[in-house]
Amino acid sequence: MTIEATTVSFPLQEKIAKKIVQDLALTASHKIRFGSHAKQRMIERGISTKQVMTVLQDNASRFTEKPHLTASASWKFNLQGFAAGEIIEVVVDLKNVENDPNAFVVTVILK
Repeated sequence: MTIEATTVSFPLQEKIAKKIVQDLALTASHKIRFGSHAKQRMIERGISTKQVMTVLQDNASRFTEKPHLTASASWKFNLQGFAAGEIIEVVVDLKNVENDPNAFVVTVILK
């Protein structure tokens, strides 16, 4: 399934949210933006962009907070995974899931 072929239902299912973010991380990383807060926390916590992308790509990553609709009509969720010896949780805001998906990394937490 490609990003374009993903059928989105309401509410956004975990399986679909994970597939969209995996596809973005694997084939369209330019559509994943890092907010200034996330960048600062990555520096403070010694987490690399590669580690974040690994968590987003990995099928073994799990939801610690399920996708929920925000006031700005995007879908926010937390994915936790293992990258470079660290357990990392990534807070993601997924936008335009039906037309042209893109993701915004809100923050990154070292567990």
